[in-house]
Amino acid sequence: MAARKKPAPKRRRVSDSLLALGSVRNDTAITPHRTQLRLPDLPPNVLPEGKRLAMDDATTTLNNWSNGITGWGCGLYFPGYQYLAELAQRPEYRSPIETIAEEMTRKWVKLTSTGGKAADKIQKIEARFKELNVQDLFRRVTELDGYFGMGHLFVKLKGDNAKREDPLIIAPETVRQGTLQGFKTIEPMWTTPVAWNSTDPTEPDFYRPNMWYVLGKPTHATRMLTFVSREVPDLLKPSYNFGGLSLSQMLESYVNDWLRTKKSVADLIRNFSIIALSMDMESALSGGEGSEHFNRLRLFVQDRDNRGVMTLNKDTEELNQIAVPLSSLPELQAQSQEHMSAISHLPLSKAFGITPTGLNASTEDELLMFDDHIHARQEIQYTKPYRAVLELVQLDLFGEVDDRIVYEYEPLRELDGEALGRVRKGDAEMAGVLIQNGVISPEEERARLARDPNSGYDDLVPADVPDPADIPGQQTEEGEGKDDLDEAA
Repeated sequence: MAARKKPAPKRRRVSDSLLALGSVRNDTAITPHRTQLRLPDLPPNVLPEGKRLAMDDATTTLNNWSNGITGWGCGLYFPGYQYLAELAQRPEYRSPIETIAEEMTRKWVKLTSTGGKAADKIQKIEARFKELNVQDLFRRVTELDGYFGMGHLFVKLKGDNAKREDPLIIAPETVRQGTLQGFKTIEPMWTTPVAWNSTDPTEPDFYRPNMWYVLGKPTHATRMLTFVSREVPDLLKPSYNFGGLSLSQMLESYVNDWLRTKKSVADLIRNFSIIALSMDMESALSGGEGSEHFNRLRLFVQDRDNRGVMTLNKDTEELNQIAVPLSSLPELQAQSQEHMSAISHLPLSKAFGITPTGLNASTEDELLMFDDHIHARQEIQYTKPYRAVLELVQLDLFGEVDDRIVYEYEPLRELDGEALGRVRKGDAEMAGVLIQNGVISPEEERARLARDPNSGYDDLVPADVPDPADIPGQQTEEGEGKDDLDEAA
């Protein structure tokens, strides 16, 4: 039997051998797939079968004009709910959004009365708020606004499911006592507008939907408290599903830069030194296989170790180590982090847990500015929906809205230690003067102390005023003793 002919070895080019030693990866940032302004892609059944988005003709004409030669140049379009939902999984997007939502609802709202006695009503309202979980719902809808640019809070009333197309007027005639079931957060991807005013810019409902489809069911806009903290121009509203600009979309460019920087720094630390072998490459570069050279390199790369030995030809080879300096890497990485923090207005200590270093370093000013920013966001984003929730709860409990009950956002910073002691002392001196001059009674001051959780006397009974005769140093008869409080005042 004839012996089988051994096939000739396949010749490899030098470029193939070089690529076999490693691979080059191009880590480009993930960018939205959209290239034109258009209506958003919604999940199935959000629009009923056979229905089209209202004002389709006007929207199509507007989009055609916008996408024309002179229309757009940046390509900054709504990336789609699918893309934004994917970004919500990254901690670089999720952490700042959750932190802002938690800070905006951490101290929450304080109910007070402008006149008359409404303490009992306030106590019942606060208990009902806890029962309905209003504080946590506001936190959740704030997160939705950060992820998607919009969030809805649906008002649930007993026996009102069949009337969802009718406007909800917050009045005793329409919201009867004991009919409020609660509130439900709705992600914006399950909603789309039915119709909106696109003909008269002088009207308050211009480019503001008055009816929504909620997974195919028409629902009047007054039945959903919509949170949009960063509105976009009217031209972009249809493509954004009438939502706003999400914080994720604002952070995207800076997060991509951070991810590239972080990976580059990690790669550089892992390969901060380069081994350079000087040898005769003539046979490999003249069209030969170069197998001997590349076999040596491959063996060295695979078995490279601090305890290993590399043998060299004394006359024709030389081995050098080129090290990259790592001293500037912390500053470069820190700058990339700071850029992300600047967009979200979060101090570094809250965003990343990084405390300042150096002589007299402090985060006090940063935290004060952040508290001011959060308070401003509360005023802008919560005032209108919270007023609606407060009126709905009052109608549910009492059958009427008490105009004496008002609210204010609690300060985010609490006094403690010496500062709190100075405030208490000042309040006590002022109370003594007011009582002595007949402006307020001791019972009223005791009631204030009982309502103030920082007074140290929140367990006082306002009506149980002690007898002056039982107070040491208190004047009991005319001309006897000396009033210590009067002397202190």
